[in-house]
Amino acid sequence: MSSSCRPRRLAARVRLVAAAAATSATITACVWGSVIGIAGAEPESTTPTTGATPEAGAQTGAAEPTANQQPGMVYANRDIPDSRLLAGASRGNRFTYWSTGSDGAPHLSTGSLYLPQGKAPSDGYPVVAWAHGSRGISDDCAPSVRPTETDIDALRTWLQRGYAVVSTDYAGLGAAGTPQYFDLAATTRNIVDAVQAGHDISDQLSKKWVAVGEGQGASAAITLSRTATQNTKLDYRGAAATSIPAEFASLIGTLGPSTAVTPPAGWISDALFTLGAINKAHPEFGVESYLSPSGQSWLSKAETQCSADLTRAVSGVSVGSLFAKPLSDNTKLTELLSRTATLPTRGFARPVLMTQTLQDQSVVVPLTLKYINEANTADSEVTARTYFTLDGTAAQKSADNDTRAFVTRVMK
Repeated sequence: MSSSCRPRRLAARVRLVAAAAATSATITACVWGSVIGIAGAEPESTTPTTGATPEAGAQTGAAEPTANQQPGMVYANRDIPDSRLLAGASRGNRFTYWSTGSDGAPHLSTGSLYLPQGKAPSDGYPVVAWAHGSRGISDDCAPSVRPTETDIDALRTWLQRGYAVVSTDYAGLGAAGTPQYFDLAATTRNIVDAVQAGHDISDQLSKKWVAVGEGQGASAAITLSRTATQNTKLDYRGAAATSIPAEFASLIGTLGPSTAVTPPAGWISDALFTLGAINKAHPEFGVESYLSPSGQSWLSKAETQCSADLTRAVSGVSVGSLFAKPLSDNTKLTELLSRTATLPTRGFARPVLMTQTLQDQSVVVPLTLKYINEANTADSEVTARTYFTLDGTAAQKSADNDTRAFVTRVMK
């Protein structure tokens, strides 16, 4: 292992323009109607760095972690060969580390760390935590071993801008256990603990870090700006979030046999992943009994297929055909989602940039616009940027420019 990346001791407001508000207010009233049409590598083995076993304490309920299972502690670490490094990286690591799941127990998660080229600043490379969107709930979908084009583009972009990049697969994805897909608090802890683990792997990282997320990761990045300053010695500066799945939990609760609309295909696959993860984590909820034979078949596909494949396959499927009973009858399910997957609109301790384009097949755009407007109005830490153009490329470029400027500002 190179000396610069060897493990150290492991103990250790701008308001929205009036047009945006008017647009969101008008279109939200009929979100589940015609307006939805607007929305418009091989795995490498790792070598344990501690004496703990992966299974120890990982599935035992809210037990106290052992000395080798503290959040942010590295369990295993491996250099990424030069031949497989991302463009713009000087070196990289794939690692497994301990974090805390939604059950309060220690769980293993996997992730990656990349350092940029060039000499590190005196206080280390500033860190961007890339919070990826929905990739699936199968271990084969873990971005650290099979990153999507979106992941690769994001990692390369921030490396080329001189940032070290840490990315977690989230607990239960790529490691033992059930994915904590539905729980924002658990996902945010996974991100914080991954950044902490990165500091145990490399001594060239600055304590200053920011989260950049999309989709599922956007929700986590937003939540981080309320919680990431707690119980950490690192210097969290804020979050940039795009493609925000606003009111995702409440919308799932409205699904049933009478659902007559077709949400964006990416939203449908995310809903299936969420139900699949809950079905595994809480079999007592009886999720499958609310599904039709077709729905049960799609749930099985969601347990093995990654996001891109499932999204392509589910495009055009009638959502109502997936259900035998309305999910609103399952109070345990709806209460869990309300408690663990509801986005905050205020109470942020650090700045948050929220961006949204019109061309987005992963979220219900009208609800995202409504959420961004509400958060921007409720909390001065929120900066909102929306791009009212049907030119998807131009919108993405504007969003990237705004995100880059935001990160530069909060990292000063």
